[in-house]
Amino acid sequence: MQRLRPPGSVMQRSQSAMRSAAAAGGTLANGSAGRRQQRQQQRRLLCSASSTAEAAQLLDQFWLARGVVEEEQRRRLVAAAGSLKQLSGSEEGYEELELPSLSAAWFLGAGGEGSPEVAAVSRRILALQQLLGGGDVDVVWMLVREPRLLSTDFRSIMQRLFDMKLAEGSEGIDVIRLVEEQPALLLAAGPEGGSEDDESADARLAAWRHGLVSDGAAEWGRRYEQLQRYHKQHGDAHAGYRDGDDAELGRWAAKQRSEAASGQLDGGRRAALEALGFEFDGERAEWLRWLTEIRTFREREGHCQPQPLAHPNDFLLINWVSVQRIMRRCNVLAPERIALLDELGFDWSGADPLS
Repeated sequence: MQRLRPPGSVMQRSQSAMRSAAAAGGTLANGSAGRRQQRQQQRRLLCSASSTAEAAQLLDQFWLARGVVEEEQRRRLVAAAGSLKQLSGSEEGYEELELPSLSAAWFLGAGGEGSPEVAAVSRRILALQQLLGGGDVDVVWMLVREPRLLSTDFRSIMQRLFDMKLAEGSEGIDVIRLVEEQPALLLAAGPEGGSEDDESADARLAAWRHGLVSDGAAEWGRRYEQLQRYHKQHGDAHAGYRDGDDAELGRWAAKQRSEAASGQLDGGRRAALEALGFEFDGERAEWLRWLTEIRTFREREGHCQPQPLAHPNDFLLINWVSVQRIMRRCNVLAPERIALLDELGFDWSGADPLS
């Protein structure tokens, strides 16, 4: 005869089973949450690793652009920046930063240890890339063309971007892409006295595309006066083709040439430039700039034959003179240029260091 179990025993077993199930469920829930946490941590680690790798690649490209061609030397420079995950956009110590020299040993100690200068430059490069939206912007090329971006206060750069985005008629314009092509826009202040009422949105955009904040009437007049001073100093108005020429004046001159070539240059402006002897063909303007140099040399020395030993400071002029002789022998020098050099008593039979 089967012994009957008391009802209490069933109830106890049921409650025990329920507690076990609840405990098992809790364990499963905790395990699921733990796995989610683990996956999130793995994703963060992957993102961090990817970000670090991208940062290292950007810095490697920067040093390569500065002429460090040996991979091991670039690796040491990137490593000398310190922990890349700690490179942030803080503003300390940027006022004195300059574009580094071509030397692969720049800033590195004898043992290749890190240095504050390398870390500061690296932080600035990465912060500038973040400010401009990430990896799609060629920050390295921007810095090569405008090294002052290394030391410019980020607040002024952000203000400049803000002003450009809010400018009348700038809707739909990719301002970031524009400043990538013309990084000088991030360094330039607005026109004196604020925006010019006579300048249309299209005219302002045309100025931006040449790296100029404005080319309205007041700004054009100011640049023209600067060109007049340039003419007085150098003897010609071929701005933009001499070492040390003001970069903004050079861009302004290039804009005048571009507008003249497309038939968009105002007639009054063209006449004023012609009165100053401004050359609208860029290639010819550069050649005439060297003609001015050889004319000045002749006035000083009494001949047109600069020599390496006698005139070591005129190395570039010596090369230019040699190129003119070689081009004439090859029958590729324009007759007009031959005539202009003949007027100076140019010696076509002289020795050529390049030949």
